[in-house]
Amino acid sequence: MPLTTAYLALGSNLGERLQQMRTALQLLDAAQDLSVLQASSVYQNRAIGMGDADPFLNAVIQVSTSRSAEALLDLCLLVENQLGRVRTGSWSPRTIDVDVLIYGEAKIESERLQLPHPRIAERDFVLQPLADIEPALLIEGCTVRELLDALPVVELELYDGNLLER
Repeated sequence: MPLTTAYLALGSNLGERLQQMRTALQLLDAAQDLSVLQASSVYQNRAIGMGDADPFLNAVIQVSTSRSAEALLDLCLLVENQLGRVRTGSWSPRTIDVDVLIYGEAKIESERLQLPHPRIAERDFVLQPLADIEPALLIEGCTVRELLDALPVVELELYDGNLLER
């Protein structure tokens, strides 16, 4: 299968947030048929819709893979499970969240996977890190930078820490 560039969102608001995100990145990079190409800065934002839950750390990584979009989703779910993710609902705290945002130019509408991610244009915690990596990337006819600039408010703080330990 040819190589496809994909973008994954990483997030955490429980425990050692940055370390869990770093471990997720390392597990993804160690997987067969996938290479991490770039990682955004890390941002902190409040946990939306979760009451007084701890803030999230969020970042985006660019990967190259020969896996199908569905196989990439399966890998993301496996990494979440390896890091102790417990699914208790959509709006719940989590040790790690790994979402497929974009898979090449694919438009997918299945029960398991919708690509590009259906809420990408309304989430500053996805658009800002994605803009760090690829501001001119087109999503549904708009660049990432245009989508970010169109948001009414951006409530992110640059976090003091990097995903890539060098």
